Amino acid sequence: MENLLNFKNIDKENLEKIIENILSINLKTLNQIDSITLLQFNESSTRTRLSFNVAAQLLGLKILENQDAISARVKGEILDHEIDTYKSLGVETLVVRTKENNIVDYENFEDFSVISGGFGNSSHPTQALIDISTLIKFDKLSYEIPITYVGDLKHSRVFSSGRELLTKLGYKVGVLTNKDLLPDNLDNLHIFNSWEEVIKYSGSVELLRIQKERLKNLDGFDFEDFIKNFQLNNEILESAKKDFIVMHPMPINIGIEIDKEALKNNRFIYKEQLKLATKTRVVSYQFAYGEI
Repeated sequence: MENLLNFKNIDKENLEKIIENILSINLKTLNQIDSITLLQFNESSTRTRLSFNVAAQLLGLKILENQDAISARVKGEILDHEIDTYKSLGVETLVVRTKENNIVDYENFEDFSVISGGFGNSSHPTQALIDISTLIKFDKLSYEIPITYVGDLKHSRVFSSGRELLTKLGYKVGVLTNKDLLPDNLDNLHIFNSWEEVIKYSGSVELLRIQKERLKNLDGFDFEDFIKNFQLNNEILESAKKDFIVMHPMPINIGIEIDKEALKNNRFIYKEQLKLATKTRVVSYQFAYGEI
């Protein structure tokens, strides 16, 4: 059993194998897994939660669901006892989404695998795998800076895991945002100052919404300034090279990180990312069960 909480303990060779499997897997010819998985989403989720559910069904896994709000956690139960209970029921894999950054608490359970469905602002490895698989599909890794993240980097687990994965694979990461939304650690980041620079030097962008639920001073955030300087509009997009692509992990806040016209542009390929969501979660389960 293997955890997929981040990419810390997965070497480059195995990461490349995981990505290769995502891009080549046939969902109609899957080996079945006789096991039980539990989905525990303590923050809202549409795509991640549902694609893990579909992936589990395709693999023949039995599915349980739980949330902290309806579990014995509200009565003070500790995580170790909760996991003991799951294991006694035959659960072998747990997919977790939480607002906390407590990955370390989930790292060392014996004969039990934990997959991150999103931890706080620090971890969303399966979304990172979707995104880099999309970059490969559209031949963007040939660029010195394959992707530039634009928007709320400070609070984004998508950015945290994407940066971790790309860095581990040997690629530079571009960023464009205002100073208040930059991460504390700027290692391996190329900071762009304008959309013109991004379009010239980067092969793609991933737009990230402003995470209002995580901003400490939401009332003090200058949305007008962000829209003026960092929103992607159709004029900017039409000035880009023909093969430039725009990604988004969703949900999309139309009118903030992107305007309505740019949303319709065929360079905006969020639907291509969606096509890889179930495949990525199937491969994530296969990795967790030691089948990769």
